[in-house]
Amino acid sequence: MFNKTLCLLFLMFSAQVATAVETPPAIKTFYANFSVPAPAPNMELIMSSTTEDWQSCSSPEHCRGRDASAKTFAGFAVAIPNMKHEIKDVVVSGNRVVVRGMVSGTPKGDFFGVPHTGRSFSVMAIDVHEMRDGRIARSWHVEDWAEALSQLRAK
Repeated sequence: MFNKTLCLLFLMFSAQVATAVETPPAIKTFYANFSVPAPAPNMELIMSSTTEDWQSCSSPEHCRGRDASAKTFAGFAVAIPNMKHEIKDVVVSGNRVVVRGMVSGTPKGDFFGVPHTGRSFSVMAIDVHEMRDGRIARSWHVEDWAEALSQLRAK
């Protein structure tokens, strides 16, 4: 873990911070998927921003392809109909794009075992995308769901 953290810090400090103009179009399209109010993900946005063999990884052992990821996105769209992902920073280095964002929303029912209270959450998310031919080929992501649950349980 220490080596991965050092590598990410090196990547971030040695890379260029992208402006809105420099942010790759596929990144903008991919994140627009989380801003479209719909009961399901917009498959057109996913297909146009990712490669056919795109993998979304939450750990080295847990990667999903397009179809499985779309089902996960659909589940979140149903559970948190007002979920938003706001991009805060984009760092581009070669074929890697690091996105720091804020994920927020209000679950409409019980969420990961936390009873529905009507409370909202807002947590940080970090995504590292590998680009190929202008599209996302692999994504590694971390969202602070423990903090989200803590906010939902708050008294």
